[in-house]
Amino acid sequence: MKLAIATRISKNRKTGPVAATYAPQGTCPDSCAFKGAGCYAEKGRMGIHTSRLNKASAAETPATLATAEAAAIDSMTPKPGLPLRLHVVGDCPTDESAQTVSAAADRYTANGGGKAWTYTHAWETVSRDSWGGVSVLASVHGSLDALEALSRNYAPAMVVDTHESAKRWTDSQGTRWIPCPEQTRGVTCDKCKLCFDADYLRDSRTGIAFAKH
Repeated sequence: MKLAIATRISKNRKTGPVAATYAPQGTCPDSCAFKGAGCYAEKGRMGIHTSRLNKASAAETPATLATAEAAAIDSMTPKPGLPLRLHVVGDCPTDESAQTVSAAADRYTANGGGKAWTYTHAWETVSRDSWGGVSVLASVHGSLDALEALSRNYAPAMVVDTHESAKRWTDSQGTRWIPCPEQTRGVTCDKCKLCFDADYLRDSRTGIAFAKH
C-alpha cells in the first residue's frame, strides 16, 4: 500500500484546481488539537484515504514517509503554473523530513509547476529554514502562540469558531488577521494566493484565520 499520495490536479471546492499531497496522520505532531479528534481529513471520502495511509504507515519513520511523499511529488508532471498544496493531510515533524519534502516541492516548481504552500503544527521544533522555498504557515492555537510563531520566522494560521465578518482584525498581541477569503467570499486558494506568500505575511505581522469546518 502507498505511504503517501500526490494528485496532479485536485479539484477541491475550497482550493480550486491545484496539485496536492496526502500523508499519514502519524506525521502530524500530537500538538494538533484535531488529530484523532475531528480533523476534516478523518471524515467522509477523505477519511477513507486517511485510514488507508495510516494503516500502511504504522511502523514507518518520519524520514521514510517524507521520502515516499517526495517520490510521489517527483512522479508528477507539473501542469504549468499549477500550485502545489502540501499535506491536505499530514505534516513534516522533523527538520530532516521538512527538508526532504520541500526539496521535492522546489523541484516541482522548478519544473514548471506553481508555488507550493502548506501549514504545519511542528513549527515549535522544525526550523522555518528547513522548508526551503515552500510557503509555510504555522498552525497556532491563540494570540500568544501566534506571537511565538512570528518570533520563529513563521507566519501564523489559526482556527476560529466563526467569522463575524470578512474584515481584518487585530488581536491583543498586535497580530493582524485576515479571515480566509474562500470562507467569507468564495475566493478559492488558486485565485486568492494569500497563503502563497507566507514570508510577506510574517514580515507584516499578519495571519490567516480559518473558521472550523
